[in-house]
Amino acid sequence: MLSVKNLTRKYKNGSSYINAVDNISTDFKVGDFVFVVGASGSGKSTLLNILCGLDTKIEGSVFVDGVDTSEFTKKEWAIYRNHYVGFIFQEYNLIEHLKVWENVALPLMFQGISRKEAKVKAIEELKRVGLEKFANKRPDQMSGGQNQRIAIARALVTNPKVIMADEPTGALDTELGHKVIEYLKEVSNDRVVVVVSHDEDLAETYATRIITLEDGKIIDDSAPVTEQYIQTKEISFERPKMRFSMMMKFAKNNISSRMVRSLFTSSIVSIGYISIFLLTFLIMGINGSIIDTLGKLVPEDQYQVYNIENTEITESMMSDLQDLDEIENIRYNVSESISFESRLGDNVNSTLYPIPYDSAQLTQYGELFGRLPATDSEIVVSIATAQQMRDLLTVDEDSYGYIFDLIDGVVIDLEFISYELLDEELVTTLGSYTIVGMTTGNFMSNNVYLDYDEVLDLSELINSEVTYRTTATAYLTISSEEDVEDFYVLMRDDYNLVVENFFSSITSGVEDFMMKALKWFIGIASISLVVSGILIGLVIYTSIIERIKEIGILTAIGAKASNIVGIFLVESAFIGLLSSGIATLMALLITKAINSLFTNIIETPLNLLSAGVFEMTLLSPSVLVIAIVIAFSVVYSMLAGLIPSFKAARLNAIKALRKE
Repeated sequence: MLSVKNLTRKYKNGSSYINAVDNISTDFKVGDFVFVVGASGSGKSTLLNILCGLDTKIEGSVFVDGVDTSEFTKKEWAIYRNHYVGFIFQEYNLIEHLKVWENVALPLMFQGISRKEAKVKAIEELKRVGLEKFANKRPDQMSGGQNQRIAIARALVTNPKVIMADEPTGALDTELGHKVIEYLKEVSNDRVVVVVSHDEDLAETYATRIITLEDGKIIDDSAPVTEQYIQTKEISFERPKMRFSMMMKFAKNNISSRMVRSLFTSSIVSIGYISIFLLTFLIMGINGSIIDTLGKLVPEDQYQVYNIENTEITESMMSDLQDLDEIENIRYNVSESISFESRLGDNVNSTLYPIPYDSAQLTQYGELFGRLPATDSEIVVSIATAQQMRDLLTVDEDSYGYIFDLIDGVVIDLEFISYELLDEELVTTLGSYTIVGMTTGNFMSNNVYLDYDEVLDLSELINSEVTYRTTATAYLTISSEEDVEDFYVLMRDDYNLVVENFFSSITSGVEDFMMKALKWFIGIASISLVVSGILIGLVIYTSIIERIKEIGILTAIGAKASNIVGIFLVESAFIGLLSSGIATLMALLITKAINSLFTNIIETPLNLLSAGVFEMTLLSPSVLVIAIVIAFSVVYSMLAGLIPSFKAARLNAIKALRKE
């Protein structure tokens, strides 16, 4: 039952007020088929809008089942319209981009009912009005009479207690108008039906009660209600929320119906994200390439040991260090410049190194031909040394085996040359050694590798007056950061030594620099995102302007403010997702093209010169970066659409419904 007590609705007209509804008190009971009639401007539609909660700026009271609505919130009014009221409009007010059954099911989906269940109920209601076979058509494919029956089905699908119809026959011919009124009278047996009409003859024919308004006052009531309604229970406002899938449906339909604008907007917005992608891929590619190259030149598991005061690390100290559980092996860092006579009689100048403790390091940049030394009189030479020995101008991978065959088993005399006076050359013969291997890793370095202990002996022979050895290379048995940190402390406190991992120190410095550069680059690229955010906000605002009437319809059938906000936020998210999708595709295509050019023009020749040591990927795509940017794009777009979405939720439903 509905009741109004001393109901007044004033509208400001300049400095004075006009009473559209003037101190009305009346009741509407179940079973009533009420016609509210009167001339235009008499207050009929205003009364109807008040009864369904679209217009709440009133004086006096409206009671629903005995409950005073004066304290209703906007959300509670929305739930009341959705659950208690079925609203039938003069102009049908169907959502054009939804199918017939979706229009009918819309109030149910605002209640949170699943799409599947809502469809079943909508089809049942369409059967009652004889339109079930048109369920999958759209309103613009239907006639005016059919659309009005669809609107009736939508009003009845929630089984409301009150049906309110605002000029439901105004857009129909006489015959169809009578059919609509007859159907409404049929459903009035167990509910209140209030019809606003200017057609007094229609009212006389079908109404069980006629209320006549003039200048906002009731001047006649053919069957006033005299019984008093007593409240029996509270109105429940605990209702499920509108499902996200329904918001997605509205957003998808709007995006697809304005696809050209959506693609244009998303393409403009994507420019900023493409810049961020490419800058990030560039930094990650360069950073990764530098780290990979350093990993080849500076092994990750090698630790350098220094004497803090730059004094000798004695042999006894080395022995003590070797006995530590944390150290697998430790060696002095030793190398010497040597020379030997080549095939043509010219001196080959080389650097003498010990075979690494981890002998695999000899092949980590290339390949080992032959074998490692088995005695202290056997040596391995680099491909550059072999090339100079045989006076070869160029070499390539296909000739490595042939070159090694030329030097395999050759015995050479290693010499150390010094100059005591400017014109006097002093030559120290170090010994005769047999070449048993060749490494292709150090393509540009003239290196000779010998047994570690032999290199130490030769070093002492060459530097007889120099006994200080201040650095060493260690391999540790530990790997966790905590254990390594404890080991650093042990070496400093007990041995006055410093331990450093070259790979970690260099790569951490490189990564720090790259991350700072990335922040600067992204900061600059983000300027375009500010413009993008403004553009998205304008697009959503334009969409709202174009769909004001749709917003009014949704509000009238029970959409809460949060539902309206949600619909446009999801639409914003769609734009963000589409923008980031375009940006991802374009960034990957550009990355592929740039990397291909870089490989052909720069990387391949560089690899030939470095034997693969300086391999580089210019742009390195990252799935994590792509995921982060897509997520950011969606969230940022939603934030950009937040203000217009809230404005949409605050639109006056009555004015919105009048929007053409």
